[in-house]
Amino acid sequence: MNKRKLYPIQKLSCFPENGVYSPGLAGAMRIDGKIDKRKLEEVIDGIVRSNDAFSFRFEYSEEDNEIYQYTTENTGYKLDERKACGSSEEERLQDVRDQIAEVRRFSVENNFRSAVPWNIILFDMGNDDHILYVRLIHLISDGMTMGILMKSIVAGYNGMPMTEALGVTAFIDEFDELISSGGLDEQLKKYDDLIKGHLAYKPFLKIPEYKERNYAKYGEFLTLKKDRLEEVCRRNRLSFFHVTLIMAHTMFSILNGRSETRLTIPVGTRKKKYMSTIGLLAEMYFSRIDLDENKTMLENAVVCRDFNLREVRTSPFMPYVITENDLPIECVISYQSYITNFNEVIPFGEAKAKSFSDMALMDYYYSNFLCISAVETDEDIILTLRNDDMLMPPEQKAEGIKIFEAVYNCLTDKDMTFGELKKQLGK
Repeated sequence: MNKRKLYPIQKLSCFPENGVYSPGLAGAMRIDGKIDKRKLEEVIDGIVRSNDAFSFRFEYSEEDNEIYQYTTENTGYKLDERKACGSSEEERLQDVRDQIAEVRRFSVENNFRSAVPWNIILFDMGNDDHILYVRLIHLISDGMTMGILMKSIVAGYNGMPMTEALGVTAFIDEFDELISSGGLDEQLKKYDDLIKGHLAYKPFLKIPEYKERNYAKYGEFLTLKKDRLEEVCRRNRLSFFHVTLIMAHTMFSILNGRSETRLTIPVGTRKKKYMSTIGLLAEMYFSRIDLDENKTMLENAVVCRDFNLREVRTSPFMPYVITENDLPIECVISYQSYITNFNEVIPFGEAKAKSFSDMALMDYYYSNFLCISAVETDEDIILTLRNDDMLMPPEQKAEGIKIFEAVYNCLTDKDMTFGELKKQLGK
């Protein structure tokens, strides 16, 4: 790949007010038992060499204020093994957090200076106990999503076949061809009314004026039980995602005193041949609804679903146009389905691995928008919120949780109109 400018949609998280910057995505596994470190290195090396995303580098040009992407020679992976220091479990874990904080700091400062934009680190916690930590700059995650990468490491280490990487460069080339062939223009004409409506939209979230910026952190928000939702979803052809969506729309509508809200949804519109080995190309679409006070919450949920299904067909063309017009993103709803036991112990050779969730290991960064992340497990929808406590202060967050719970009760117990719901909440 020759040096090329990023698409507008890919630049959204790269240009904050004060300098070029980019967040990263992080994941971790806790591994209990003996590890063949040579084998682990070989497995990761094979993944890195076979997927061209790991060859991506980025440079920022002050001359034209653009970020350029290119590939370099892939030199593979050498096991980055580090020791966790401390006399207790908590001290060793804190030392890992401190080391990762330094890794993040270095990455943030060098992501756009041709540095390697990913890290895979094995931390030795002592007594055959390890943490495998992975961090990808979000632009790299376009080519290798965290979930696919972690599964590939486990599968490879267990001697299981892995899906052959098709490469994100080919997908980028296809999208370039769509633009140059006029295919993008045809799509824009088809959805001209929808696009004009989005361009006329007035944001609901006012970005505060920061004297001192806070780090935006992921933290617990709410857990919804699926068993009470299953029947209403089946009967009305709603997905659990659509239920989460109407709850979020309702929350922002009530908190901000307006009926119309728009949320941003990341989505993968790749052709089927790419889906198993590469992730999103930072593609998004918008879920937008004007909540009707005379309709019940279930009726509003169905309307929300119908609008959602219509707008997803415009991706990735819609965000390409919207971002060219500099409309702000207010809240991103990220939804993933892990329909296995979320806390399942996974064989890892002779050892046992388990997803390791520690908010201190995740990337914290300045943000001008909220992010609600939903993970669907066998029994629950687990919601977390990325927030800097200024976009959504603690008292608003507490009120937002009450609104989610109120809509949940409407859908699973006693339905009421949106107008009645607001009165019940004292709005």
